[in-house]
Amino acid sequence: MELTSYGAAGEVTGSKHLLTVNGKGLLLDCGMFQGAYAEVAQKNANFPFSIDKVDAVILSHGHLDHCGSLPLLVRAGYRGAIYSTPATKDVAECIMRDSAHIQLQDADYHNKYRKPGSAEGQPLYLDRDVDAALRLMQPIPYWKPFEPLSGVKATFFDAGHILGSALTHLTMSEENRTVRFGYSGDLGHKDMPILRNPEILPTTDILLLESTYGNKSHETLGERTDKLIQVVLEAIRVGGKIIVPAFALGRMQTLIYTLHALTDSGKIPRIPIYIDSPLGERLTAVFEKHQECYDEETKKLFTSRHDDPFGFRNLQYVQSVEESKALNMKSGPMIIVASSGMVEAGRVLHHLKNALPDPKNTVLIVGYMAAGTRGRKLLEGASSLSFFGLSVPVRAKVLKINAYSAHADEHDLLEFLAGTSNLRKLFLVHGDATVSADFAETVRSELPSIDVTLPEAGRAYAL
Repeated sequence: MELTSYGAAGEVTGSKHLLTVNGKGLLLDCGMFQGAYAEVAQKNANFPFSIDKVDAVILSHGHLDHCGSLPLLVRAGYRGAIYSTPATKDVAECIMRDSAHIQLQDADYHNKYRKPGSAEGQPLYLDRDVDAALRLMQPIPYWKPFEPLSGVKATFFDAGHILGSALTHLTMSEENRTVRFGYSGDLGHKDMPILRNPEILPTTDILLLESTYGNKSHETLGERTDKLIQVVLEAIRVGGKIIVPAFALGRMQTLIYTLHALTDSGKIPRIPIYIDSPLGERLTAVFEKHQECYDEETKKLFTSRHDDPFGFRNLQYVQSVEESKALNMKSGPMIIVASSGMVEAGRVLHHLKNALPDPKNTVLIVGYMAAGTRGRKLLEGASSLSFFGLSVPVRAKVLKINAYSAHADEHDLLEFLAGTSNLRKLFLVHGDATVSADFAETVRSELPSIDVTLPEAGRAYAL
């Protein structure tokens, strides 16, 4: 038995982890790399392994950096099953179709303005490749055992990260040896709205764990709520706009839910709130469909009274490009939640180009920003950013609320590890290299019985 990480090893995106058992390959996730285009284009265009080494795929959840390369895998010849929870299948469909659409738009733009003699732009995959990937997807509910490969028994548990996200527990038998293996995908932060808390895996010998926030602590629920209230009240006082670059999946629905609850309770006044993300609206419909994933508080607060947690009186979903552009002509106070989360594409670019020069405005960061992205540069205090070839001064306030992150923090990760019985070996992935290294040292200090490895991309490790 072997484990080889081909993505998210020493970095945060591009999750691809290949388990080899009885000579067969089980791929855990098949995600795209995210970041500055020039840095990730080649990594996304080519698989670092032979497709015929993959006999089955397990998808932990529907974020692009975990599912985004599935259509490319199928386009390259993969014809095996892709296992996920039912909600993850629906979420991944939205994400993959959006990715195909963006790639086609980017290729058209490139070809329209490319220099003579330069290579013609081509999308990595098309909508028909998404269709082909979806035909291979086999939805499996939480807690129902299945057998992705001969000699491998699998069960999904709730990861509490986004809608449908799953921890995967594998019992792998080879010759006269059995190994109980766990894969976190992305582990959720406790006590987040809407979703259940992450579960603890059954007895596990070896764990492949994310470490995105392995050396950080998120704010508490109370701190997060108080901070959001203050941001909104200050925007009202000065008549400013709050621009929230949010992933269309997870953070956007969490923020909508929270603003709804705060408005209903009278903790913030009713001001216009705009959701400027067609993908976000489609994904919100998926949230409404899969109420089996809600926690008891959400069921009690909204579904029992037939209220929609994602729709209320001062909330408007922006449909057309024209409506989106018109928001830039309106005066504050208002809240605009727009994708993409890392400020690398989408309608949020136009809103920031318009809002950043005005000190009355606020940019509210509510999730992880990869190195090299505009979002990270904003967090690091950039005095200006480039949008559409223009340099735009940053005079608006830039604030961050960590507790809206859907990822576990250092405390959550340690608690998860401590609660996992029999754990003897840990592989840390899906974290900036320095963050994963910091967390590895913390684990060695706090839980010395666990052997910790920071896997190198492309290197096979015996299990």
